[in-house]
Amino acid sequence: MDCTRRASAASVLSECKPKAQHELSTATRGHKRERPSDAIHGLTGRAMEAAWLVFAFIILALPNVRIRVTIGGMKTRIHHADCPSEYLEAFGLDPGRVIYFDIETTGFRASTSGLYMIGWASRESDWTITQIMAQSQDEEALLLEQFQAVLKRYDTIIAFNGDRFDIPYLREKYAQHGLGDPFAGCGTVDLYRQIRPFRKCLGLTRLNQKSVEQFLQIPREDPYNGGELIDVYRSVRDHRCDDPSAALDSLFLHNYEDVLGMLAMTKLLAYPAAMESPGQMKIRIDEDAPGIEAGIRLKVPVPKPLEASFCEQCTVSIRGKDMILSLRPLPGCLYHFFPDYRNYYYLPAEDMAIHKSVASFVAPSHREKARAQNCYTKKRGLFIPLAPESAAPVSDPPKLPVPISDMPESTVPEFHAPTFQRYYKDPILWIEWKDVIAWNASVLTDYLGTLMKSAVSGTGTSVPSQ
Repeated sequence: MDCTRRASAASVLSECKPKAQHELSTATRGHKRERPSDAIHGLTGRAMEAAWLVFAFIILALPNVRIRVTIGGMKTRIHHADCPSEYLEAFGLDPGRVIYFDIETTGFRASTSGLYMIGWASRESDWTITQIMAQSQDEEALLLEQFQAVLKRYDTIIAFNGDRFDIPYLREKYAQHGLGDPFAGCGTVDLYRQIRPFRKCLGLTRLNQKSVEQFLQIPREDPYNGGELIDVYRSVRDHRCDDPSAALDSLFLHNYEDVLGMLAMTKLLAYPAAMESPGQMKIRIDEDAPGIEAGIRLKVPVPKPLEASFCEQCTVSIRGKDMILSLRPLPGCLYHFFPDYRNYYYLPAEDMAIHKSVASFVAPSHREKARAQNCYTKKRGLFIPLAPESAAPVSDPPKLPVPISDMPESTVPEFHAPTFQRYYKDPILWIEWKDVIAWNASVLTDYLGTLMKSAVSGTGTSVPSQ
């Protein structure tokens, strides 16, 4: 903890009542492992913020210590933790302004269930996990107030499925108790949503937290899910438990390992970081054995290697910090379909469609009204696939007054070239190889980057690397 933060904590403590100061000092005495401290009562607002700063200072000053305290009747535990902060930085986040959190409830709907535990992880000089448990429904508001005081120090919130459950649930609870929205003005990173686009590519059959942890080989002692622990909590709350100490340990362990697992899962941010800000791309074009190879050196290594593909012509491999795309053109005869087929005639002998303005010069016996399936012209050559984001719509074909290869480099339009298909309603659009290699470096880089995203995020076909 730096001197500035120490001074800030001291100034806040000086404004607290003498009773609160005495209780804070009392709470710091029992710092031996597994030894509970005396209770702290009546701390709210700035005094509560000061309490958390003091607890953080204690846990950082005493390595390998787990602290247990009681605050206003609620049980609290604080642990050391580790987080791969470099992955947060690669994702564009400041580790010192980020907080992870997870909640435990007695149901999915805030209107009909109760909140009994919040666990969070944050960094002062080191990472710590803090957990607070309400021992009765009457303490729910106090639990919310204490977490609200903590959230004020952070601007980015990280959770697993938090956008769909944890944050909406807490917002409703804060509203029920007449408290302000603590998430207003904060950014959120939902690890579930960040991982979901890569599910197919990573070979994940399920996307719940325990399944993702198993994929990353994150060890876990807790055998329960949140639903199974609801009855355990109620038995503790209602004093019906034969072994309350063991029951409490089970409740805290589940929440602790959920938060700890999220810290370890931070490495999965390497995949979206690679797609959004991958780094400088090095491109090699081979015109003799036609193909393109593009390589990118990532900021952080991916936790698991993978191989993905967008059709058979484009493959992407990511291992460690190296992401490599290999692109080979498709040889053959492809079709350019005209969308306004009612304005065309099909010529069976030539196997092509021509516009009505030209077809008037063709004998009626040699022409027929075009249908969507045969309103095309054919082209033989080498073709490269367009990813969905870069493909021009079939209904709005580009109008090019001169071949793209003849245009000055500065006027080459981004991704615009005549598009072709292997068959009617081919889901992939193709452009000629000669047009691609004529693009300037900026356009080619954007195009290859889009192919990488399509392959790795599952738009194409993907196979996880063994």
